Amino acid sequence: MNEGHVIEFAAASEREKFQRAVGRLLERWTVRCAAPGCRGGNPSKFSLLARFSGVHYNNRWYHQSDCLRAALTSRLSQMLQNFVESRERVHRLPFGLLLVNRGVISPEDLKRALRMQREAGYGKLSHWLQQIVPLDEHEVTAALGQQWGCPVFRLTPQNMISGRQNPIPFPVLAAAKAVPVHASHTGKQMHIAFSERVDHTLLYSVEEMLACRTIACVSPDSMVREALERLRREDAGNEITFDTVRDPNEMAATICSYAVQMDARRIKAERAGAYIWVAFFRKEARRELLFRLPGARSNEIDLGRERCKEFPGIADNGKDGVSSAARYA
Repeated sequence: MNEGHVIEFAAASEREKFQRAVGRLLERWTVRCAAPGCRGGNPSKFSLLARFSGVHYNNRWYHQSDCLRAALTSRLSQMLQNFVESRERVHRLPFGLLLVNRGVISPEDLKRALRMQREAGYGKLSHWLQQIVPLDEHEVTAALGQQWGCPVFRLTPQNMISGRQNPIPFPVLAAAKAVPVHASHTGKQMHIAFSERVDHTLLYSVEEMLACRTIACVSPDSMVREALERLRREDAGNEITFDTVRDPNEMAATICSYAVQMDARRIKAERAGAYIWVAFFRKEARRELLFRLPGARSNEIDLGRERCKEFPGIADNGKDGVSSAARYA
């Protein structure tokens, strides 16, 4: 190889290194539409500019609503397939035996209550125990905390979180019979108290939606009910709840409809107990939708029919100013 060939080879090598470096920088500075079947050929855009167009969902960028809808439909289908009406969790120590071990009831009381429950075919064990012996609510709460491996939070009217401070949609909390009871000053940690069973899907969804760490605890049923009633009275009711939407395509079309009307730049969607919780973000503004899952238990708090919207094929076109989802179909 003569000297000219050596120089040409070295120059080509340097050009290749330069092109690779530029490619790496572009990958860092740009985003590409994440939809596998993107009709636009998966266009890319500088990350800073992508904040002003398209939608970020699930840490990916979609350049238009059709691409977003495909991703949402896939994810929502998975959520619906995985949802099964909550079954009672099998514990190493059943609740009744825990009460016996703590000396709250006798073995005979437990046998009698179990027989009554079996014959009636409904009701919690604590309900039937109360027909036999007076139960101390604090003892019941302590046993519940032992069963779930959670601390007991002494919820009082003084330390209840008000509706204006509550960042979680009220219907989600009411269905799970849970209330936020303490949040750190930075908002990075939140305690959520349950009165019956710990719903881990709710804990996870709060962590994802609010970018904070959640800690489960238990509180007396009467105090949780009182806190929920207070939240219900103070709740602004800004979220829109759909009770009749069941098909993931319809749900995705509804979400895309709201995203376009709000000009949202970021979307989050997670299952939270009996609901799919969707949040839209546009600068400092935030709006939320809730979809009640099929077969989900109805909570004992009256939410009011005015907040539940029927969905016979198109998105809500009432006071929210959201037009038909059919245009995004």
